[in-house]
Amino acid sequence: MPASLRRQTARLRASYTRETASLAAPGIPRRDSNALPLHSGLGLDACSAPQRRLRALLALGMFNNGPTSWWPRLVTLADVTRYTFVVSARHDDLVITARAPYNVACWLVGRERLPQIGLPGLRVDSSYEDGWRLRHLPTGATMSVTGDRHGRLRGPLKPDSNYARLWTTDVLVSDEEHAVLNRLPRLSADTETMLAALTVRLCAHAPDGSWDIGMWFNDLTDRPGRGHAHHRRLSVEGDRCTLHWDSEPYPEDLRAALTGPVIGLAGTRIQPTGDGWNLRYGRARLLLVPWRSGPEDTDPAQGGNRRVGQPLALDCPAGAARGLCSRSTRLRTGLLDLSLS
Repeated sequence: MPASLRRQTARLRASYTRETASLAAPGIPRRDSNALPLHSGLGLDACSAPQRRLRALLALGMFNNGPTSWWPRLVTLADVTRYTFVVSARHDDLVITARAPYNVACWLVGRERLPQIGLPGLRVDSSYEDGWRLRHLPTGATMSVTGDRHGRLRGPLKPDSNYARLWTTDVLVSDEEHAVLNRLPRLSADTETMLAALTVRLCAHAPDGSWDIGMWFNDLTDRPGRGHAHHRRLSVEGDRCTLHWDSEPYPEDLRAALTGPVIGLAGTRIQPTGDGWNLRYGRARLLLVPWRSGPEDTDPAQGGNRRVGQPLALDCPAGAARGLCSRSTRLRTGLLDLSLS
């Protein structure tokens, strides 16, 4: 792909993903790329098989939350989406630029005091002044979490920036982590691609402001919110996936992000159903079924009649980059009282 066309494509992609153009550019495939032929023109879905698997696992962790969660652990990854960050998908990396990068890393990676938090098998590979290279040991895929808006890991290696002693790559995958991963179903390449598409479009929005995914937490189009419970359930059976949710994003916004002519996953077909949409990608199917949300936060599994507790929330001031891990932070639900120090 000529350099001028790559720059133009990077600017187009950035207009949909909230990346800067320089952040988006490394994610635009080159003509001689060895990427799998499972990608859109914007490169969001062009990645290696290990990356595809990592992104699918992240989707299963982030899109389950609340009393009907399908995630095998009590603590899901859903609260990561409460932070402000941008996702930048590349062929062999998944870059997250965040206002509070260490807080994001603390939700993704476990440690001795909180072994059942984060994505099983994800570890800190290297620490920098304001960023961390993460590696998923079961797949070998990498992630980068940084405070630099252009996706750079700045400065020399700085191991003492790992304040909360997040597990590093010298900590083997635990028996509990193996058990969690083994409880998840085997995913075909088509199913992984469909789930990974949800992950890389967390921040997607229309350049004209007509729709916005809003990190699955905060709609930025000035429309009334769909709800405040933020319950989600993403389940998989064979090549059939079903996604229920009761808050942001608006259902039509999610449909636009996944199937739009510019930003959508290439090759996806969509069919309306009585209560949502059925998306097909190869042999995989993703059924989108939005739960109805009333004026109060209710449990969708109980027909909206029983009020339930809010999902886990951080008692940290917004933008406190290291607040989550530099002091005792309590999370309380009916079942949990966790210290994240």
